[in-house]
Amino acid sequence: MQEGAEKIIRQIREDTQQQVDALVSEANKTADRIIADAEEKAAGRKEQLIEKAEKEAAEQKRRILGVAQLEARKELLTAKQELIEKAFRESLQNLANLEEDKYFELIKKMLLVYAQGTNEEVIFSTADRARVPSGFLDAVNKELAEEGKKGKISLSEEERELQGGFILKSEGLEINCSFSSLLNMQRDELETEVASLLFS
Repeated sequence: MQEGAEKIIRQIREDTQQQVDALVSEANKTADRIIADAEEKAAGRKEQLIEKAEKEAAEQKRRILGVAQLEARKELLTAKQELIEKAFRESLQNLANLEEDKYFELIKKMLLVYAQGTNEEVIFSTADRARVPSGFLDAVNKELAEEGKKGKISLSEEERELQGGFILKSEGLEINCSFSSLLNMQRDELETEVASLLFS
């Protein structure tokens, strides 16, 4: 009788052990599957994070390059404008510093172009008024008459702050023929030409 009870107990233990082993095996399989899934998801997430980081880095690089290129273009434009400005200043200075005979030959040509044929006064700077050659306006008036312009040009008592050139005045009307004014009037066109000379 005792022997039969031991057999039953042994059988129960074996059955129980088998069930426990099966449960442990199933639990291990489930755990392995969960770990594998987690690792797979983690790997996928890692790839996503790397891809996102790479995209963000590329976008940041693109932005930085864009800003750098914009700054470089601005600096280049500023440098070009400074060179053009310098070229204009030097041109103005060169005109104002022409040798006296060449300077007044240029003034004469300008007077012949801008004189309207009425009685006009020419206004110079203090420095230019003091150095007008003797008989200069007589020669200008002679050529005006040859061109059929009846008016005469006379030297004004008035003086102006001018860096070369003159103001032509008649009956309250003034034509600004200073070098700086004439250069400024032609500036857009001249800037294109100067830019092509400087940067081509």
